[in-house]
Amino acid sequence: ALSSPRRGVGMVAMSLRSVLSRVAQLPLPVAARPMSSGSGLPYRIRVPLAKLQERKNLPKHEHRAPALGDGEQLETMGSAPDYVRLALTSRVYDMVQETPLQFAPGLSHRLGAQVHIKREDLLPAFSYKVRGAFNVLDSIRREGASRVIAYSIGGQGYAVAVAAAALGMKATVVLPERTPRQRRMQVERAGATVVIHGSGLEEAKQEAQRLARASEGESIFCHLHDDVRVIAGNATVGLEIVRQHSVALEAGVADKKKRKVPDGLKPEIMRGAVQALGSQTIDAIFVCTGGCSLIAGIAATVKQLMPNCKVIGVEPEEHNLLERSLLSGHRPKLSEPSHFVDGAAVQQLGSEVFRLCDALVDDVVTVSTDEICAAVRDCFEDTRAMLEPAGAISVAGLKRWLSSRPPAAPGMSRGNYVVISSDASCIEFDILRFISERASYGEQTERLYALRMPDQSGKFFELYKAVQPRWVTEFIFRHSPGKEAVVYMSLERTDERITADEDSADLLQSLRAIDVHGTDVTSNEMAKTHARYLAGARPGNLAGERLIRFEFPEHSGSLAAFLGSLTPEMFLTLLHYRNHGGQVGKVLAGITLPAEKQAEFYGLLDNLGFTYFDETENPIYQEFMR
Repeated sequence: ALSSPRRGVGMVAMSLRSVLSRVAQLPLPVAARPMSSGSGLPYRIRVPLAKLQERKNLPKHEHRAPALGDGEQLETMGSAPDYVRLALTSRVYDMVQETPLQFAPGLSHRLGAQVHIKREDLLPAFSYKVRGAFNVLDSIRREGASRVIAYSIGGQGYAVAVAAAALGMKATVVLPERTPRQRRMQVERAGATVVIHGSGLEEAKQEAQRLARASEGESIFCHLHDDVRVIAGNATVGLEIVRQHSVALEAGVADKKKRKVPDGLKPEIMRGAVQALGSQTIDAIFVCTGGCSLIAGIAATVKQLMPNCKVIGVEPEEHNLLERSLLSGHRPKLSEPSHFVDGAAVQQLGSEVFRLCDALVDDVVTVSTDEICAAVRDCFEDTRAMLEPAGAISVAGLKRWLSSRPPAAPGMSRGNYVVISSDASCIEFDILRFISERASYGEQTERLYALRMPDQSGKFFELYKAVQPRWVTEFIFRHSPGKEAVVYMSLERTDERITADEDSADLLQSLRAIDVHGTDVTSNEMAKTHARYLAGARPGNLAGERLIRFEFPEHSGSLAAFLGSLTPEMFLTLLHYRNHGGQVGKVLAGITLPAEKQAEFYGLLDNLGFTYFDETENPIYQEFMR
């Protein structure tokens, strides 16, 4: 199958033959046994039991390298597809070359662990998605078809377009109206025909299926994730990690041993790094979930070859589709995915990826938007690669997961970890402003505060002196005659010996001593996005006012659709709009309306199809905006 004459493929084939040799030495599958994670139990039962057992079995008198699934038997596949063999015999390497497993020195130092980044962003189309796309399109071409139809919000469609061009096929990609212009253009430049249809992914999918049916077999509809061929193509990532990790860790050991201990770094930390690298094991692989074809493929291969290695999914808090699916035991359908991480989101998992994840995934971590922004910066600092949010989310997951784990013993490393830099195909330059602004919040080095204080001469200077020696990164203040003054303030802490929460509590206590009262609003999305810019606008208590925060796709007419739907009884009292990188607009709107019109108003919002939040009871609105 690996017949490409391209440079480097022979080396890959040789390494894959060594993997095949290893697989051949493994126990044969049990015929009637379903694929499992050792116990045959589903995720929602297996994972809590495993965590309980893990805590119960913590070593007391000797160190043991952490590994989920200690004592597990090798994963087997009785009646399921053999994804190791399917990955080894795929045609992926006719187009791509093996991506590097790159050591991340900055992340490793900060986390006290050894972290390697699997650089999928270096592939054609800047994403792992081209693996599955090429594998399924090559299969379709061999069956005699020359035209394919897919749907996407951008990244998957671009991968299909690039793969189709490499195979000499014609591709049509249906994109929803909310797809940013830059993504449309890159799909077109790759040679695909772009069709714009519908407000969201579901309508785009239905249109793609309709076009495929209308072609009467001439064009084949491609499933984005839930296809054995797509999963097998993406499973090659897992095989590469299996092959590369020993070489990467051996190189790390040699490098650490010949280095001097840097100034300011304790010798035992360097010894701990050598110990961890020398263990020759990967403790966990962190993977972006999205449509789950990547994590399903990695789990299906890695769990056969390294059954004690954890495979952990990472997804945004506001769209935790995999976590909900695994905990409920079925495949729920959620609303339209988050705009910020829409490069890694679907509305419902397919049956095959759900089966694989339910059996093999060890844990799921959810992270906030701010944590994702911090992870984008982490990846840039270690690799100089600018990933899209979905591409860096696995780093955020590793950081969140390690923060919940016990600290390592003195002189010991916290283990060896691999994170997948899965995607850089959907990053727009304009969104970097938002990412850079939020990264410090996600790193917990910067905090945002909303404050109230007497509006009198000299009080602001007194406030300024009270926050020293912290670094002030933002002040927003407006004189309010006859009222208490409202101040929004961002600070970076200078003392790293205390936690961010301790520093925040100390600050607020010291401010109360000078009659300044407030709260830490770093986790309040409305405060960060809108309220801080409206410090001077306080009209008092307006009868019947409702405060609505919503997000809409950045395309012509989106804001007009909202404004045009308001009836004469619905009076606009506030509007704050910010564009975030050409892909999503964020709006805060105040509306006064009679009580009998509230049901009509919320029905209007539902019909618009935008993601919205009623912020009328938000304490920031109640205390600082009226």
